[in-house]
Amino acid sequence: MKRILTYRIEENTDIENFLRKKLGFSKKQISALKFRENGIRVNGIRRRVTEKLQQGDLLEILVEEEGKSSSQLIPAEGTVSVLYEDEDLMVVDKPAGILVHPSGGHYQDTLANQLMGYFQKRGETPVLRSIGRLDKDTSGAVLFAKTKLSAARLSKERELGRYEKEYLALAEGYFGENSGEIHIPVGQVPGSHPIRMKTDPENGKEAHTYWKLEKQFPEAALLRIHITTGRTHQIRVHMAGIGHPLLGDPLYGKDCKDFSRAALHAHVLHLTHPVTGERLVIESPLPLDFTEYLRSVPAL
Repeated sequence: MKRILTYRIEENTDIENFLRKKLGFSKKQISALKFRENGIRVNGIRRRVTEKLQQGDLLEILVEEEGKSSSQLIPAEGTVSVLYEDEDLMVVDKPAGILVHPSGGHYQDTLANQLMGYFQKRGETPVLRSIGRLDKDTSGAVLFAKTKLSAARLSKERELGRYEKEYLALAEGYFGENSGEIHIPVGQVPGSHPIRMKTDPENGKEAHTYWKLEKQFPEAALLRIHITTGRTHQIRVHMAGIGHPLLGDPLYGKDCKDFSRAALHAHVLHLTHPVTGERLVIESPLPLDFTEYLRSVPAL
């Protein structure tokens, strides 16, 4: 889906300098513009990256070409709950029980398939690139970039720790402190199917989890959690590793009458918009199983 960025030039400069210093384009991204038809236009005319810009010029940059789409995805029916959307990115509220992307026998019933159905009805064909993922049974906010430029910038923000995701979780047991940190490497249990992870100080990959107590209940606690590493099942493994598995977790905990899945929800995203630079805070409402538990169980 075509995306053109437009800028009115405020002072004399050259195109490459403007792209690098003002817009933060990398050398690779600038090179891609050079070879893209009408990748760079000034006042409606195609220009080379070495040419000059004058005050008042209108600069147009083609960051996504027409015809680019996630065509390998089979569109599917489904209710898509959009928390935020513009020309560069979107945030979708994922329900528990659905994969983000096709894999392992699920090729037509994932969130990505439903999104393609959503865009097909609008006559649009974007290339969607997820920035981070959620486990099948984790609910909450999922971020997608709609252009290659946005994907690169959001991924960089994530690497630098400026893209933050806050989770809410219900974990078993009594917490005697208001906050805590877990810095225990995580690795896969060999030969496990479905994939099962474990704390593995000797051979695992580093993993860092930070939790804060929100409410204490008689048999569990509501925690606000963020992580600075993205290991598979990291929160679930870490909480189980300190003796507080998530309610309903089928792999690392035990059955729970209130939850048919691990009680984990991606609640809030904090990110910088990849084009405007605006700081965004996007919140996913609590799902029904969380709200019912919080309503029915008295806090201590």
